[in-house]
Amino acid sequence: MFEKFRAFADIGRTQGITTTATISIVGALTATAAPVEWYHIVYFTILAIFAHMTLNTYIALGDIELDAHTYVPSRNPVASGILSKKDAVRFIYGGTIACALLILLLLLTTEYISVFMAFLCFIPAYVWLLWYGWKGKKYLVSYDLSFSVAYAFYVLFGVFAIGGMPTVYTWIFIGVIIFAATAFAQWENGLKDVDADRSVGVKSLAVVTNVKNNKKLTLTHPYFIYGCLLKIGFIICCFIAFLYFNNIYYLLFILLYGIPSQIFIMYRFLTKEKAIDHRKTILLDVPFAAILGYAVIVGKTGVIPIVLLIVYLIGGYLIGSAFQYKSEFKFSRFSKSK
Repeated sequence: MFEKFRAFADIGRTQGITTTATISIVGALTATAAPVEWYHIVYFTILAIFAHMTLNTYIALGDIELDAHTYVPSRNPVASGILSKKDAVRFIYGGTIACALLILLLLLTTEYISVFMAFLCFIPAYVWLLWYGWKGKKYLVSYDLSFSVAYAFYVLFGVFAIGGMPTVYTWIFIGVIIFAATAFAQWENGLKDVDADRSVGVKSLAVVTNVKNNKKLTLTHPYFIYGCLLKIGFIICCFIAFLYFNNIYYLLFILLYGIPSQIFIMYRFLTKEKAIDHRKTILLDVPFAAILGYAVIVGKTGVIPIVLLIVYLIGGYLIGSAFQYKSEFKFSRFSKSK
């Protein structure tokens, strides 16, 4: 029983639950509504548990053949036989129903029109990732941008879920999501798994630009240039926040932390060639980019909520990965790596 529980944690990628939850939480923090309370955080976390794990399980079902070609084939418990396909399908149906019921639960605390708008935003966020897991990977651009579209709607879900309306900070954060939290995450995964993707017909930009595993990128490679453009777009969103917020300390934060941290990440992707090294860089990029990305709303929230978001994100990652056994991003894998 416990082995199966950990298998669901693996296939549902529990290490990323709080990452998903922060998307809606930050959306709520940018809204024109009353302050975000502790019970909102609990709500967004519970919803993220079901939405994040359900969608990752669905995507993993479609990736059985692909995962067999990766350097960590055991990351898919269905492929390794720990979970049956029937177990996974039941979990997907149950998780989807739970998400629907949780959104209806908003009627107890939020006006009908806001709940309706939240539901309208949740549907494309959810369905777009179902599309990604079904056919989306097979189409150029869809692979790289599906998460960007879905998470942009999820930001708006957070806004309406607490009865608010979008503000300038909402749209700035959506820009951050498009460039940093999702598009670049797909850039990283496209680089790390390119040979496996190519073998099963995935149409990522890494595949079509002829990237190969265990071969370094170059400064002039189209895929590296594309990654740099994504990071530049991310930084531009931060500068837009500065222009709106107009705080010298925030500008210094961008110049002294934001730009150097993103250059360091791209330097590692340029100079490392093994998939395991790319995985380590991804784990570095998550907190580096999160600190910079969450900070774009500091003009509305102040510093303390940003710090708490980072603690929530990292703490959730550690807790989520502790439940896992064979996940690709479990920290204990690194201690065993040469």
